[in-house]
Amino acid sequence: PSILDPFAGSCATLLAAAHITSIASTGDFPSNDDDDDDDGGGSGCNSVAVEIAHEGYVNKRNIVRDFSTRSLKPPSEIIRGDCLSEEVRERARAAVGGGPFDVIVTDPPYGIRESMGSEDDGDGDDDDDDGDQHEDSGASSYDSPLTKLFHAMGRDREMNVPLLKVGGRLAA
Repeated sequence: PSILDPFAGSCATLLAAAHITSIASTGDFPSNDDDDDDDGGGSGCNSVAVEIAHEGYVNKRNIVRDFSTRSLKPPSEIIRGDCLSEEVRERARAAVGGGPFDVIVTDPPYGIRESMGSEDDGDGDDDDDDGDQHEDSGASSYDSPLTKLFHAMGRDREMNVPLLKVGGRLAA
């Protein structure tokens, strides 16, 4: 399957996906034998990572090494950029042949996910008491990164370039 992680970080989620799909396709655990000449390019998933790199750096070499030491296929592409960018989403689709993904799986970093939620109204609960229903079609500045991604995916679908296949799965 083709798998996208739009908030990839160190690609741990894609590493787990590669491991699971490798087991599912072979029925056996990948070998870590040193004498095994497998470069990790065998069966499994065709994944793409997008990382905004708040620290300004994505260590692609270490990420690829994490996959290869486990005899797993590394991501087809590790894109440094913002998944909310139309250009970045198009580049991600191009990395798997130009079409939509079978699966989008992600876990935005807690610092980003939590700090970008709705404004704290100071009453000690997590609800949004301002009454603003956000009736516009776009995401507000207080929406979480996932909500903003959902809005971007909706725009992509309206433009007939979906990020996720019909019947595809999104896990966050």
